Order: sequence, then C-alpha cells, then structure tokens
Amino acid sequence: MAGFAIRSGLPGRARSEPLKLVDLGACDNVEFRSFLNVSCAWARWSGSRQLTIHKNERRMLLVEGEPDRLPTPNETAATWLPGRTGSFRGFEITVVPGGGPAQLCAFVDPLGTRPIFVLDRHNTVLMADKISTIVANMAGLECEWGAILEAAVLGSTYSPGTTVRGIVQLPAGGIVELREGKVYYRQGTVYELDTDARPDPNAARRLGDALRQAVQETWTDPDCRLTLSGGLDSRLILGIAEPGRKTMTFEWEVGETPIALQVAAACKAENRVIPFQAEDYREAMLSGHLVTGAMQQSRFVNNLGMTTDWRRSGIPGITHGYFHNTIFRGWMSNYWERYPDTRTPLAHYMKKKAHYFDLFGHYPLRHREKVLQLLSPDGRELIARQLQALADSIESVTVDGFDLTFERFTLNRVARQIYFGIFLGWIEQIDVVSPVFHQASLRWYATTHPADRQQDQAVIQLYQQLGRGLADIPDYASNQPVRMRAPKPPERWRNQFWFPTARALVHAVRRLNSAPRLPQYPPQIKKGLHRWKSTFRQAAILETLENGIATVRDTGLYNRIALGELLDDYLKHDTVSEDVLWAVAVGGQFAKYVATAGAGCSAVRDATASEVDTV
Repeated sequence: MAGFAIRSGLPGRARSEPLKLVDLGACDNVEFRSFLNVSCAWARWSGSRQLTIHKNERRMLLVEGEPDRLPTPNETAATWLPGRTGSFRGFEITVVPGGGPAQLCAFVDPLGTRPIFVLDRHNTVLMADKISTIVANMAGLECEWGAILEAAVLGSTYSPGTTVRGIVQLPAGGIVELREGKVYYRQGTVYELDTDARPDPNAARRLGDALRQAVQETWTDPDCRLTLSGGLDSRLILGIAEPGRKTMTFEWEVGETPIALQVAAACKAENRVIPFQAEDYREAMLSGHLVTGAMQQSRFVNNLGMTTDWRRSGIPGITHGYFHNTIFRGWMSNYWERYPDTRTPLAHYMKKKAHYFDLFGHYPLRHREKVLQLLSPDGRELIARQLQALADSIESVTVDGFDLTFERFTLNRVARQIYFGIFLGWIEQIDVVSPVFHQASLRWYATTHPADRQQDQAVIQLYQQLGRGLADIPDYASNQPVRMRAPKPPERWRNQFWFPTARALVHAVRRLNSAPRLPQYPPQIKKGLHRWKSTFRQAAILETLENGIATVRDTGLYNRIALGELLDDYLKHDTVSEDVLWAVAVGGQFAKYVATAGAGCSAVRDATASEVDTV
C-alpha cells in the first residue's frame, strides 16, 4: 500500500491536525478517520484487492496484504490474529464502551514481510508503514547514525534498531497495543523452524507439493504477472503453476531475456518484455530512501516508479517468486568452521561473527572495505560500537555439522535482507502475491534437513521431476543447464588446529605471486553493465548523489578529503567507486529529509478530516 499513519494524542488534536502520508504510488484514494484520541489515514489506488477495511462508528479494522484468511466484518483482531499466516499487516482502533480513550492494536505477519514502525514520544504515539511517514509527522527527530553507517558497510541495517532515534520496527509476528495511553508490545504468531528433521529422499517431492499449494492459494488472479528472470527462483514458481499464466521480464542484461522467453514458452505462459529505459530507474535513486529509511541501498528498490505504470497499463498485481536465498536454496548456510577467517576488514569490528557477512551477506567485500576506509576516527568509533552490538546479538545455530546461524538470523528479520528493498518498492505501488511467504513454504523449510537444501539439492532435483524441458534451459547466472551434482562433502581439515597457519601461508604466497585482478565478466554481462553505468549518470541522479555526499561530509563521520576526492574521481568517469558513493550518499539523502521533517518533499501529502469522517 502507498502509506498509512496512526497518531494517538489529545482528543482535540486527533480531529483537527492533519496526518501526513508518504505516497509513492500516485494513489487516488486517501482517507482520514478519527476516534476520540486516535486518528488514522491511509492511501490506496483504485482496484486494489489487497486492502480490507471493516468499520463502524465505534471500531475500524484495516488489513493490507495477503493473509491466509481475511477477517469477517464482525471479527475482532483479537479473535482473527492467532494462527494467521501469509504476508500482511494492519491495525484495529476501538472505542471502549462507557468512555475512556480509544484502544489501538497494530500487527505484522509471522515473517514481518510488511513492516510497521512505532514512535512513542512526548505523549504522542505514531505508527506507520514507513519510517519516512513517521518523520513527516514529527518534527525534531534525529538520525541514528550508527544504523545508517551499518547499512553503508553491510548493505542493510541488520540490527534491531532503525535509522531514526526512538523509532522501532515491530519484529516478525509482533503486536503493539495502546491501552489507557500506554504502549505494550507482545509476540503473536511465529513459525516454528526447529523440528529435528532428518535427511529425506522425498524432500524434492515435498517441496513440489508445498509450492503447488502455495501457488494455488496465492496466485489466484490469472492477470497477475510473475516477474520472470533468467534465474532459477521465478522459473520454479512458473514451472509449478499450470499453463497459461502471465509473466513479465525486465530487459536488464543482454542474454537474460532470451532465457526468460524460453522458460515462458516451455510453460505455455504469456510474456511481456519490459524494455530497458534509463529514465525508469531515476525514481529509485531519488526516492528509494523514503521506502527503506536508508536501511537498505536505494538501487535495490529498482522498480520504483515504473511499477505505477504497470498498474495503470492494466496489470492488477505481480507475483513474487524470489526466495531471498534462504527458504529453499541454502545459500546462507554451510558446514560449521572452527576457524573462520578473522583477517578481513569486517572481522576487526565483529571478530568471528564477521564470517557470516563476508560469506553470505551478498555485499561486495571491496565496497565494504572502501566504506570503512572513508570513515573518520569518530565514524570508526561509532561503527565499531554498532557492529560489536550486532555481533553480540547473533545467536549461533548448528544442526548436524551445518552452521545455520546466518540463515536463521535472516529468516527472523526477512525485511532487513539486503535485496528486500525490491519487495518494499513493489508493495508501495501495486498488489503483490507471494507464494514464497505462504505457510506451506515455511513448513517445508522447518521439516527439511539442511543437507537437502545445501547447494540447491532439493530445488535441482525438483527441476528434474517437473519436465517441460525446464532443466535443459541454462541458468543465466551459471550459463549451465540445471543438473544434479554430488553434495559437497565436509572439509574437516578446515577444523584442524594447523589450518589457520596454513591458510595464512597460502594467502601470503598468493599475494607475492599474483598481481591484483579486475573482475572478469562474460561479454554479454559486460555489455549490460556498461548500460547500467550510464543509467546512473543521468543529471538528476548525479545531482542527488552530490547533494547526499555533501550532507554526509558535514557529519564528521567521514574523512572529508578522501570522500571529496572519491566523488571527484567518479564524476570524471571512474565507475569503480559508484556503488561505494551511493552506499554513503543514501545516508545523506535521508538525513536531510529527517532534518526538514519531509518539508518540500513531493511524496508527502496531507490527509485531513474533511476528506472523510470522524467519530
């Protein structure tokens, strides 16, 4: 949804003062309602099927998203919420019989896929779908720079806090209640992920059954289009679905589109190719921080703006088939290591826990190292405290020699996964259905041994069972067909006492015998990258980058000279530093927004009592 806001304060204020919404979805429906001391507002586009509102003079229940079951008109949140699954969020406001302030309850799904943020300050409680919305409704807030630096270094703010002091995010399955003017937090439904599963030769068959149920119960609108890439995630969802589905492919990289077209043809699906146009990606870089609160990189909110155009062209929704490398594919786990490499730049701050981000964080190590080098002494001191606290919060999880620590850590905070900004951008502007977030998908994960997920074992085996020639079509990432391979055996020698010394010697020899090498890309990817690089040199994007860097340079957290020189080099067509500069600049973009409480931002709009009704 394009935005909602709730404010609890004095009864007179609830009725008279407008609420501000950050609307990036060009919504034509904006509503406001007040109940004594609580007011709320929301924005949505006409034709959405993922907003349910039940209201009368004493109560209102709003549910946005795709729960496994919608509430009936007379059902309260207290009776509806227990056991609910799917991808959703919402709130309920109730006027208590006999007088007293109105009561409020807000909630998110068991994975927290659609966030809700809360601020309790100065006798006012604010809740919203985005941090930027709360900021627009409360002047005088301050950035939490430790969290902003964490996002620049790791690609996402994994820590439980947020980038604005005092604002908290509901955890997965979290519920917040306002009763008698006091805020209470409690835990609602969560998924049980530890079931003592054993290796199972039928894991792939069970995965197919789980995905069929998930697809049948979520992708119910035949006009919704699956975002189909040249990779394996979306291909698997389409292969599970019945023929005749609709898909869409972004023409991002040369060589990927023909693969997606092959997959669509094999599944007898209609495919619409979205041509690459550089201006389509301008909105992500200019406004992505409003979606993420600078807790993720703006370039991964990469469909922002164009999604509204899809909706206006008659596409009612899109189907989300990306697994985030966690539930099915085992990309965030490996065999347990006694001696992880502690010589990396991140290990200086996080010790052994850096191992997980270095291996599974999906954030280039050279970017992380460069951001750390750009910090001033004050910046390094702040990031040291931030990352040490993060490391201390990570609980180790091992199962039969498999280290599931980062996999479980990420599943418990899916909305902080590095690429999750893609999904957050989608739900700002269009309905999104998610087989991946269906309870059957999580149930399969919980009842499947990590050995059956390692190296895509169950996924690849399922491909062999699906037929349609899907396993014969190359995966774009590897340029190889989908074939079974022998499981990777444990490398037990890595846990021998002599391994750290041997590893250090090998690295030393390599440094002496080899010159630094630039990344080597296949020809088709190299051509695509060149097109992307020119995209980010549009005048509006460069101006935004420079302004963000200028704001950050004044914080004292970065070395002004080094940061200025890096920007100058980039403006002279050095493309190597582009991602590093944007990792830094998004913090400056957001800091300026916070300092002005969103004043002058075109996405901020008022919702007042005159637009609807009050109680």
